[in-house]
Amino acid sequence: MSDLDRARKYYQKDFLGYLAVERNLAPRTLKEYGDDLRLFFEYFTPYLDDGLTLQTMDERTIRDFLTWLKVERRYSARALNRKLACLKNYFKYLEKEGVVPKSPVADVKTLKLPRHLPKVLSQDEVAQVLEPPPRPDRPRRARKGSPQMQQFTEARDRAIMELFYATGMRVSEMVGLELADIDLREKVIRVTGKGNKQRMVLMNEAAAEALTTYLACRLKTDARAVFINRRGVRLSIRAVEYMFEDRLRQADIRKKASPHTMRHSFATHLLEGGSDLMTIKELLGHESLATTQIYSHVSMARMKEVYRSAHPRE
Repeated sequence: MSDLDRARKYYQKDFLGYLAVERNLAPRTLKEYGDDLRLFFEYFTPYLDDGLTLQTMDERTIRDFLTWLKVERRYSARALNRKLACLKNYFKYLEKEGVVPKSPVADVKTLKLPRHLPKVLSQDEVAQVLEPPPRPDRPRRARKGSPQMQQFTEARDRAIMELFYATGMRVSEMVGLELADIDLREKVIRVTGKGNKQRMVLMNEAAAEALTTYLACRLKTDARAVFINRRGVRLSIRAVEYMFEDRLRQADIRKKASPHTMRHSFATHLLEGGSDLMTIKELLGHESLATTQIYSHVSMARMKEVYRSAHPRE
């Protein structure tokens, strides 16, 4: 068995186990890391006859792999950076375990990404999504089931939408909420985010009322999840995305948007309302303030748009 075959069979499995236990990474991230490593080893399989080993890999070896991904596989800069992050963590682990003397990826820099401003809904559009107006030419999608089931579904969807805008939660965080995370009296929610890191978020009166109404008609079930489907089990991410798409149609909002757009809108509207970036950072659960600062660019773009349309000399 070659050195790279051993790495594929043993070190890769040990590394993913380390990430799951020690780093507490989400299953989706673990799968992505596993896919990245499989592609990495597949690329170097033809080089085994040349005596290539983990110990003989250097920075140029890694750059050749990244160039192949960019030129032959046409990977974007963002995708390349993710694979580079995987390799950095992998070789750092191998270095720590004494498998390699020095990581060949340590000095490889990540690629600069083009800055894309996040899409946001205006405050009027958010209001329409939260309470879509009835339209004679496009009636609301009929709810199936008994009146009790319809009441449950409508209250649940309303609570989810209000919480999206009140808290800035990710959709994965929303469906991951459990009953023990909710404190209606204090109007705070414990949210479990990326890497199982927890933070406290606030909810406004509208969200608290919507959540109270939903919990009062929530189906009787042993499930600990806050938001459940008609079978009494935790609601899926896709179900929430479908519900959001239906809300957009009812509100006749034709721009491309998703539940994550509500998170961007939440942060942008807070900033426009006078909130400071540090507060928004904590509410969103960002690791770095630099991640939150993109919302200041969104607000500036909107200010420029208003300025150009309103200034008499423009």
